[in-house]
Amino acid sequence: MRVRLIPGLLVVSVWVFLRILTPSAVAGGAEHTVGGNEANDWGGLAFAVVNFSLFLIVMHRFAWPALRDFLRGRRREITDAMTLAAQAMVEADEIRRASASKEAALDETRRRMVDDIREGAAADRQRALAAASEIAKRLKADAERQSVSELARARRELRIEAAGLAAKLAEVQLRDNLNAEDRSRLIKEFVVGVSQA
Repeated sequence: MRVRLIPGLLVVSVWVFLRILTPSAVAGGAEHTVGGNEANDWGGLAFAVVNFSLFLIVMHRFAWPALRDFLRGRRREITDAMTLAAQAMVEADEIRRASASKEAALDETRRRMVDDIREGAAADRQRALAAASEIAKRLKADAERQSVSELARARRELRIEAAGLAAKLAEVQLRDNLNAEDRSRLIKEFVVGVSQA
């Protein structure tokens, strides 16, 4: 391949120099024509073309492989970087989708937790109301029993007190109304009642 490139480079270099130097050579030739020194101008041009061709051959032989390897390596680096960037984009997109699905799942979990808490609170409220109602019923029953008991005790105390007052009243009345004859009769009846019992 290098052998085929060298003649092509020579042709290209000759064409470039002719395109560049021909107008200046023609202009310079017109001046030299007056002086009669045309052969030197064409010899200088030929020397420049050969010199540039040798430069291209040397560059092609020694610098081109390094430049080609550098360009290939740089292309490979860019391709690898683009591949890595594409993979990173795919991974980032997967992470974004996973995050979105986790966020949606998190929202659903939060909603379910709130619903569960509300249901639990409602159930706790119902249980607390039922327990409070049961406690109120027991307290009412206890209060009723206690009030019946207190009422019965108060009645007994009132009877005892009424009996005591009645006894005192009877004693006072008996003392005031009983004479000696009534007292002896009552004592006899009491003794007879005790002896029969």
